[in-house]
Amino acid sequence: MDRNIIVIGGESSEDMTRMTRIDEYIVASSGKTQPTVLYISTANGDDRTKIADFTLKYQSAGCTVVPLTFFIPPFPAPGHVAALFEQADIIYVAGGNTRALLAIWREFDVTALLKQAQEHGKVLCGVSAGAICWFDHGHSDSGGVYALVDGLGFLPGALCPHFSSEAGRESSFVELVRLKNIHPAYALDDGVALHFKNGEYHATVHNYTTGSAYELSNTSEPIARKRPTAL
Repeated sequence: MDRNIIVIGGESSEDMTRMTRIDEYIVASSGKTQPTVLYISTANGDDRTKIADFTLKYQSAGCTVVPLTFFIPPFPAPGHVAALFEQADIIYVAGGNTRALLAIWREFDVTALLKQAQEHGKVLCGVSAGAICWFDHGHSDSGGVYALVDGLGFLPGALCPHFSSEAGRESSFVELVRLKNIHPAYALDDGVALHFKNGEYHATVHNYTTGSAYELSNTSEPIARKRPTAL
């Protein structure tokens, strides 16, 4: 089965409440007209408003949305968590605190379930913290300063979200990946997504005409190649 991971650089408050081109692309990538979406909101502390907004948004596209929460009782039993992963066609990881996300996942053995889901052909995706978690390294401000944090390693290299929208992101990411000699190194503006299939770049998806996806190179230019637009 193909292994699909779709990573989103960021989204506006408006994007959070309506189906975007990226959302439609994610649904289509499942190969089903009415897929079941497992929404994992760990990184935002299981924010009830964000869960409700996401649920309504994807329900409007004919999806069934099932939230997985660790901060809202009743707390899930291991068997229940495994069952949620089994029934899902799409696994969507919300943005927020990357370090907290990964720590809680380790505590509840979520990583093994994600790996199994990938092997079974389920679409893995996410935004911001939910995007960088799939890589070997992610550019995060979860510790109060920009740093590279270790991710799950489902994809090689590093990813930086919010590349052009947050002050200091670009210079910090470029410097850190050069110091650590990390390749490949990708960066995404808000409203832009990259689709990786079987570990390789497959497509770029844009919500708007503005915004880009980038891959850093070994040349003196910090951003060497803009990924081609897929849609």
